[in-house]
Amino acid sequence: MSRFVSVVVVLLLVASALCFALVPVVVPDSSDVVRDTVTLAGAQGVPGAWLARTGFVLLGAAVLAEAARDGDAWGPAGRAAHAVFGAATVSMAVFSASPGRGGASDAVEASLHTWAATVAVAAFVVGVLAVRIRRGTRPGPVGVLDVAALAAAVVLALAAETMPAGAGVTERLLLTVGLVWYTVEAVRQTRIGAAEPS
Repeated sequence: MSRFVSVVVVLLLVASALCFALVPVVVPDSSDVVRDTVTLAGAQGVPGAWLARTGFVLLGAAVLAEAARDGDAWGPAGRAAHAVFGAATVSMAVFSASPGRGGASDAVEASLHTWAATVAVAAFVVGVLAVRIRRGTRPGPVGVLDVAALAAAVVLALAAETMPAGAGVTERLLLTVGLVWYTVEAVRQTRIGAAEPS
């Protein structure tokens, strides 16, 4: 069962990554991947917004499935934080951002999207930190990935807020960090499960 869940999680993560990668193909030609975020591509009233929103739903569903399966490995705090991340990421698709640049929008929905995005970033940082603490101080590639994911998430989240001209790039990098971390965790837990005696 664990291997099946891992395969499903990895497939959901890959499908999410494909959605995010293909967003520039379906949004209006005026969109700029350096400046405009995936979130903006999924905003209210934007043509092709369904693709960005689908990416967020797939990412959130993958993480929720992974949190349900990896509870023992991640510990209670890590599991809870990653479950919050998954739910917040799905909420980012349900509640769309304001289209910006003068587009009409529902201010309440846009505000809910902003809160969901903020919660998602914070939950990812707390979740990875909790998992890193649970793993202890063992050196190795997994430890390096944990520390790199933590540092990148904090730096990129701050960069997205302080350098709006490059927000599209920083958000895509932030999504990539999350996708890589969760994919490595899914594969890692499958290997650990396969190595345990039945």
